[in-house]
Amino acid sequence: MSGRHWNEETQRWEEAGSGPTTMSSPPPPRPEFAPPPTSWPEPELAGPAAPPPAGRNRRFVLVMVGAAVLGAAVASTVVLVDRGDDAGPDPKQTRAAASASPSAEPTPTPTPTPTPSATGELPADYREVSDAAGFTLAVPEGWERTESAQGVFYTSADETSLIQVFTIEEPDTTPLASLRTASETLSSTNPGYEEVSLAQTAAPEGASDAVTDDAAELVYAYDSKKLDARRKVVDFSFTAQDGAQYAVLVAGPDTDWPTQRSRLTTALSRFSPGP
Repeated sequence: MSGRHWNEETQRWEEAGSGPTTMSSPPPPRPEFAPPPTSWPEPELAGPAAPPPAGRNRRFVLVMVGAAVLGAAVASTVVLVDRGDDAGPDPKQTRAAASASPSAEPTPTPTPTPTPSATGELPADYREVSDAAGFTLAVPEGWERTESAQGVFYTSADETSLIQVFTIEEPDTTPLASLRTASETLSSTNPGYEEVSLAQTAAPEGASDAVTDDAAELVYAYDSKKLDARRKVVDFSFTAQDGAQYAVLVAGPDTDWPTQRSRLTTALSRFSPGP
């Protein structure tokens, strides 16, 4: 046999025709994984992981901050929903929060509402009364006070003259509109009714500061069955300084006119809402 062959006895490759050879040690076992050829470059060992780019860090921080803000917003929404039909934030709390904020504009100190002042001296036959119904007024001396569903009345001893005071309860009305309605009603319930004048006006000269210029006046006359005479009335409707609407009505014999108007002016000189 020619060529190289593996000799089982010697455990090596031999050329054909070669004689016996001396015994040698068997070859070392092969490694499980042969090392790469030495000509290959050694792979570079990986160093410590490089930090992520700054931009990614910023995005991560922003995402975390955004998540925190979103969580706070959700918590606030839950609080507001739990309040149910809360009408809104407390103004006192709102002002306190605004004053605590460094960016808030300084809140001006509100000017206190002045106490309505009386105008001039009262005539000798008048007195100032603080009525139990919740207002102050000047009325003639000796006039008797009564009260009914129609308001408070101060009536002269002979019952020919009176001053009536009441509040206007109709919502969303104005002094002029309320007097226009009154005139329409009176024309159908009082014999000989005559609307002398009806107009928007202002607080009369001498009225207290509590009487604003949001006012109207109705002057009318009618035939009084009780007095068996003609009666003339001035009905003054106005918005007071506290926002409530009042009516002060002064009635007397037609022959006494314009005493009714002077009594109205004197009564309003001491007018003040509240106890």
